[in-house]
Amino acid sequence: MNKKRKIHFKRKLLLNCLVFLFFGGMNLFGAEIELPSGNKYLGKIISEDERSILFQFQGKDYRIPKSELTKIEKDKSGGDFSIGLSRIVLHDNSQLIGYLIEEDQDHIILQTQLGFVNIDKSRIEKSDLNREKNFPPPKKYLVSSLESLNTFVGLGYGFYRSPSLDITLNQLYLSLEPAYLDWKGYGRIGLQLDGIWGVNSDYRINMFNGIVYYYSHYQFPQNPLLNFYGKVGLGGNYVNTIAEDRNRSGLNPLAMIEIGWQGYKINDFQLRLGINTFCGFETTTTVCFSGPTIQGMLKF
Repeated sequence: MNKKRKIHFKRKLLLNCLVFLFFGGMNLFGAEIELPSGNKYLGKIISEDERSILFQFQGKDYRIPKSELTKIEKDKSGGDFSIGLSRIVLHDNSQLIGYLIEEDQDHIILQTQLGFVNIDKSRIEKSDLNREKNFPPPKKYLVSSLESLNTFVGLGYGFYRSPSLDITLNQLYLSLEPAYLDWKGYGRIGLQLDGIWGVNSDYRINMFNGIVYYYSHYQFPQNPLLNFYGKVGLGGNYVNTIAEDRNRSGLNPLAMIEIGWQGYKINDFQLRLGINTFCGFETTTTVCFSGPTIQGMLKF
């Protein structure tokens, strides 16, 4: 019995060691970055590619394009810290630009490109001192808020087929995703209006959909092009069917689901390519349509 307990203890000890080594080896790389504004941030680099870095500062992740960084210094150690540039003009019109290290009643110490400079306040004509410390990077880089800080308006087109009806439908739709309907950076509530029509040899269909949906997305950290999204919504479906011998209209509940790719962005424009399925629940039957969609989104 004691032998079995010893074996069990050794296995447990070995497992704990392996877990410790695995997670202990997942170290983030300390680094100091500098933005064109002169603001410096000491934090950790989680990952990087040829275009951007994923930077962690005070427990939050920031995706920063390398083109918007003036300096990256790796292998820096220390706690998360940030500092901004200060400017001082002396009585002789000479100017000093650097980082405020220390200030007392009579003196200011700046760290400049030439080193540390001790300045007597009586020599200062005017100054713009940045005393704020430990401020975060701009919110536009915050991973959880890259989209939540903006309102998106989109215009799209889709075409659909149904397994139960021999008709192809065309769709034009307008969507609105307000910033104030964001849900903690994980997704947001959107509104969508659809105009749908289709004709075959026997009848014509006109539809109008009003949908409230939940939108979310996932972007792979190593590649911004690998950005995928999903939408799930509920709403109302007004249908008008016109044939030679009848004209039928009705209002039905509706459900919608869409998944797709949105990795192409340029400035404030984003392209979404997806597969959409929506179902109208009539009193006697359920009719579903599926098809590809393309949508252009503008952020404000």
